[in-house]
Amino acid sequence: MKRKEDKTEKTLNALLSGSHPLVKKYGGKQVFVVDKEVVPLERGKKSLEEFKKLKTKYGKPPVLVFVPHPGTSYILILR
Repeated sequence: MKRKEDKTEKTLNALLSGSHPLVKKYGGKQVFVVDKEVVPLERGKKSLEEFKKLKTKYGKPPVLVFVPHPGTSYILILR
């Protein structure tokens, strides 16, 4: 039986495959992803505050991911 993808996984897959509309905006940057929300990583304490805010809002910690530039080849290994 196939496991159902949650919203965060769908958003991550879209960002990493280049099919998400925000790839052009956040290409080459690190972002937090939780459910369908994508938030760019800021410098310093501001990123920690954003992490805590997202965790409180959604009840689960956001995933930190590097969004590759459009057209960049890479190997993605999921476990």
